[in-house]
Amino acid sequence: MTKTISAFIVAAALVTAAPAYANEGAMHHAKTEAVAFGKPGDAKNVDRTITITATEIEFDVKDVTVKAGETVRFVLVNKGEQPHELSLGSTDEMAEHRQMMVDMAGMDMSEMHHGGGNSVSTEPGETKELIWQFGKAGSYEFSCNYPGHSEIGMTGPLVVK
Repeated sequence: MTKTISAFIVAAALVTAAPAYANEGAMHHAKTEAVAFGKPGDAKNVDRTITITATEIEFDVKDVTVKAGETVRFVLVNKGEQPHELSLGSTDEMAEHRQMMVDMAGMDMSEMHHGGGNSVSTEPGETKELIWQFGKAGSYEFSCNYPGHSEIGMTGPLVVK
């Protein structure tokens, strides 16, 4: 009986701490690997705004092209009936992020997206923004990485020229 209670306490502590550790990893990931791709931008330096509307299950914008050095304000409008996110990065980063979202199924995903990283999450009816200053030229993607969403179309190419 004591072992069962101890195991329960340890499991509860791990579940309680998991979002904090996941958020720490997500933010570390966004700040270190995104350096060449870009970094969180300053609202005072925005060159243009791109509004992306999320519905069930698609973005109204199919592709995005920006210039290296450009600071873009992405406005994510969630007109869907479920949470959606906008995440920017390399194909590998997006695949890794999708796997992390699957591993965290059942947790509050919005906890992963605070602190100025390369993702923003919205609940139905919400509008949020992500400001990003793009780095070197290359091919990247934008995506909603909630489980199953990008796989059925909520993703697109992001080209930095």
